[in-house]
Amino acid sequence: MKKALLFLLLSLTPVISHGQDAELRSRAIALLERAHAASVAPNLPNLERVDTFQVFNPSAGAREGSFSRIVVQGLGRREETTFGDYRLVQIWSGETLSTTRTPQLVPPEVDRVMRLTPIRLVTFDDSDVIRTITDHDIHNRLAHCISFDTIVGEQHEQNELCVDAENGTLVSERLGDDLIENSEFFPFVGILLPGKISYLVLGSLRLVITQTMTTLDDSAGNVLAAPPDAKVLHLCTTFRRPIGQSMPQPASGSRGPDSDVVVRGVIERDGRVSNTLVQSSERPDLNEEALGLVGQWTFLPAMCNGNPNPTEASFVVHFRGR
Repeated sequence: MKKALLFLLLSLTPVISHGQDAELRSRAIALLERAHAASVAPNLPNLERVDTFQVFNPSAGAREGSFSRIVVQGLGRREETTFGDYRLVQIWSGETLSTTRTPQLVPPEVDRVMRLTPIRLVTFDDSDVIRTITDHDIHNRLAHCISFDTIVGEQHEQNELCVDAENGTLVSERLGDDLIENSEFFPFVGILLPGKISYLVLGSLRLVITQTMTTLDDSAGNVLAAPPDAKVLHLCTTFRRPIGQSMPQPASGSRGPDSDVVVRGVIERDGRVSNTLVQSSERPDLNEEALGLVGQWTFLPAMCNGNPNPTEASFVVHFRGR
């Protein structure tokens, strides 16, 4: 299963595998194509998007945050994110990026919001086996629900996607332990976007996002003016991504299941990783080991216009048989 944000439409080429029914798979692909068409705009006007969100943690209670984006087509865009002590302002204008942020790394909760908004769309690939397509009632509306398995090596994940029967929007995504519910859709330049997005893990509510998007008729003003304390960077005309040199892996076990811990950090100019934190984890008891390992990793640093450039990145530590 390939994941995609609203403005990244991936190929929906039919691939038949695992002896599945070709007609059933074609129907499932057609439903997802319709979902993309319902929520992807070929051209966007000047716009303002505002998200407010609540993060729920069983041990820490609820916390609130916000994200806004103003886009002036042909000129640039302005984004502002707040969540607890974290605040990030980024303004793209011409060949410059002006930014203020504290602290440095994006909190995992904010990263999750960015992945789910403005809508998370998915596509099938050859690891997905379509099982059934059945009708269900979701939010008092008829939906066609695609039940399928994702099989990668020894990993086997049961999933379900539900598409509104009338307007074609993707209303529900059950991917392994995660459930994304899109509701309260509103029209915007010929498409439909969810006004509310709920994210649950194993039935427990973790995140609720309220979203609006409106057109801006007047692009004048100082929305693209840099804050007085902003750091002004020039966009890269040539860029090389970081290249791994030494990435020690955890010792394998013999009895337990495989699991992943995703660590986020900064690859510094000297190629070492700093400011690490756990972004997501299937095994919290392995978090400290994963952080220790990533702290030992080294890279050829990213290069921007011929100069080493600090780069924020995510690192997947895969534990086998633990």
